[in-house]
Amino acid sequence: MIRPFDIRDVSLVQRLSTQARALAQEFVATEGVSPLREAMRAYVSGGRDSAVVLVERSPEHNIEAFGLMHLLPTTNNHADGEPHVHPRGAALILMSPRPTTPALVEAWTYLAHEFASEAAQRGAHHLVAEVPEGGQEWEALHNASFVPLIQQDLFKLTRPPAQDELETVHGLREQHKEDEPQVRALHLRAAPKMSYPAEFSFDALHAAHRPEHSFVLVRANEVLAHLAVRQGKRAYGLRVHFRPEVEDEALAALRYVLARTLSKTNLPLYVTIRQYQSWMLPALDALGFTHVASNVLMVRHTAKRLQHLVWSHAVESVAVRQTHSASLESFPVMSPNNFRSHDQ
Repeated sequence: MIRPFDIRDVSLVQRLSTQARALAQEFVATEGVSPLREAMRAYVSGGRDSAVVLVERSPEHNIEAFGLMHLLPTTNNHADGEPHVHPRGAALILMSPRPTTPALVEAWTYLAHEFASEAAQRGAHHLVAEVPEGGQEWEALHNASFVPLIQQDLFKLTRPPAQDELETVHGLREQHKEDEPQVRALHLRAAPKMSYPAEFSFDALHAAHRPEHSFVLVRANEVLAHLAVRQGKRAYGLRVHFRPEVEDEALAALRYVLARTLSKTNLPLYVTIRQYQSWMLPALDALGFTHVASNVLMVRHTAKRLQHLVWSHAVESVAVRQTHSASLESFPVMSPNNFRSHDQ
C-alpha cells in the first residue's frame, strides 16, 4: 500500500536513506538533501509544503520503499496586480532503495504512478526526473509512462581558475533585472522545443539556491550568453547558455566568471551539460572539470484536476435546443381561423 509519510515511518526512512538513488543529481549534490528532514517537514505542514513524501509497504512481498518529490512553484501576476504562486511542474528528487530486483523495479513503478497522481492533484501538469539511461531506474520510470527527452552529463570543478589568467571579454557584465526576458528567450532558442518545458522546471528547482552572481554577454543590445552561479548548502551550481556566434568566447567567459565568483571559497561547483551543449566539453576540460555521471532527462505529463464546471459542445447544444423549445411553447398556437383574408 502506498500512502503519505506519517510518524510511523520514521524508522523506515532512516534505514533506507543510505540506499536512495538521486533523481535530481545536481540538486542533491549542491543542496545535500536530508530525506528524514524533508519527510518530517511535509508531515508537519499537512500537505501545504512543496515537499511530498510517499511510503510503500507491502508485507506480503516483503517490500518497503519511499520517495521524495518537490513541487516547482511559478509566480505569475494576475489582473489584480498581485503575485500568485502555483505549481507549474514537479520533480522527483530521490527514491529508495535502489531497484536491484524485479520486485523493487515494480515498487518504483507504483511509486512513480502515485507521485504523478499527487502532482496532478496539486495542479502540476508534468513530472520530471533524471536517471541513467538503460538502467533499472530507467525501466521503472518508463513502465510508469515517463518519456526520455534528452541526454545530459554532470561535471564537477574542485578548484577555480587563477585570477592572473583572466581575459577581458567584450560585452560581458553582471546581469540586471531588465535582462531577464532576454535570458529566458536565450534558453528558449537554444533548447529543443520538446525538452524546454522540462529543462525550465529543473531550472526552477535550482533557482531555490541563493543567487550569487549572474552574468550576461551583451552586444548590440542583445543577450548572446548567460552564466549564473548559484550557491547551495554543500556546493555551487552553474547554469550556462551561449548563442552559436559567441561559442568561441565560451572558455574566456567561463574562466572570468568562475574566477570572480569562486575565488574565496573551497566548495565544489557542479554543472549539467545537455546534449545540444556538448560543444562546451573541450572548454570544461581546459578549466579542470571532471565527469561525474551521465543520465537522461525524463518527463511524464499529468492531467490537472477539474476545478470548474466546463460545458462541452454536446451538452451546450442540448441545452440550447431545450431552451429554444421552451420559448416556442410560451407563444400562443395560431390556427388558420385566427387570420382574415383580404376579401373579408
